Amino acid sequence: MPDKEKAAAAKAKGNAAFQAKNFKEAIEHFTEAIGHDPTDHVFFSNRSACFASLEKYEDALKDGSECVKLKPDWPKGYTRKGLAEYFLLKYDDAIETYKAGLKLAPEDATLKEGLTKDSDA
Repeated sequence: MPDKEKAAAAKAKGNAAFQAKNFKEAIEHFTEAIGHDPTDHVFFSNRSACFASLEKYEDALKDGSECVKLKPDWPKGYTRKGLAEYFLLKYDDAIETYKAGLKLAPEDATLKEGLTKDSDA
């Protein structure tokens, strides 16, 4: 059973580490949060951002994909997944990911920018 209180505490530490650009430390905290509550899409989204910041795009893609799977109606998950696909040179996949996100949030600037960047690649 998820322990949301412990997960929230670990997430708060992860967010602080991320803001300080301590991405490896942030990954540890988000991993702990996932251990306490593997159903929360935000933990995967945040850890995906950390992995991307460290240029670990395979790991970023895994977490971005899990985020979208857990919360398919949340546009930000598609930005995480699409960014990782882009840096893994999976341009066609990234285009489809960004398009799927734009169906949910047609005016989302990050999704629009990602789609344009991938279309130009």
